[in-house]
Amino acid sequence: MTAPALTLTDLTTLEDDPALLAATYERVLRPSFTLDELPGPEGVQPNGGHVLTVARDASGEPVGAAFCELDPDGVSLLEYLAVSPASRGLGAGGALLAHLRELWRARGCGLVLAEVHDPRGHAEDTDEHPEARLRFYGRAGAEVLDAPWVQPALGPRGERVPDMLLLVMHRPDGDGDAEADAEPTVPSAPVLAWARDYFEVCEGHAPTDAAQDPRGVALLDRIGAAPALRVLPLARWREVAPLALD
Repeated sequence: MTAPALTLTDLTTLEDDPALLAATYERVLRPSFTLDELPGPEGVQPNGGHVLTVARDASGEPVGAAFCELDPDGVSLLEYLAVSPASRGLGAGGALLAHLRELWRARGCGLVLAEVHDPRGHAEDTDEHPEARLRFYGRAGAEVLDAPWVQPALGPRGERVPDMLLLVMHRPDGDGDAEADAEPTVPSAPVLAWARDYFEVCEGHAPTDAAQDPRGVALLDRIGAAPALRVLPLARWREVAPLALD
């Protein structure tokens, strides 16, 4: 199987193809993420503000998927991008990203971010290859935001995922073309508002009490410390200083 043999399907409502949605969750998404990183099937349901793009092979089986917000007025998140273990290295991930970049342009999306493991906090092992993942995104034109990240806990039983990076997948003024703009920036206020909303949706409230949640407060303070955040070529990800508590 190669990328040209793939069929890409955008699911925008639950009624589009319920069987494909269920198969994609079980065969692609669930094997690719930990329990703290992936909610149940209800958390990846396409709707008016989210699209689930599925890559299928010649037999119609799902082999890759991307679940993404589409917000023309604010910050969107590429929440999940995954390829089934048996299909990795065959071009499905690249095909999904190329399709999404066209979709972001067509929908007039603003800043689109993605969460990935920082290799400094997530060791290489049999199922975890953080530096290879960064190289993959770099080949697709992604950049990195000069701010550390912590994924909120996805529900009352989940745990936060620390030591993350925020990739810039799309920005209206550059669309990931780091060579065209040697030192691009994005306003910090929309990113801070997005981060607060993300924590509120997932955890019920944004971090505000430094005594009870020092790491969460430090994270938001770091994002909003200056009027703008640098957007770096992904190869310079080591320049993003990890989150430190004073």
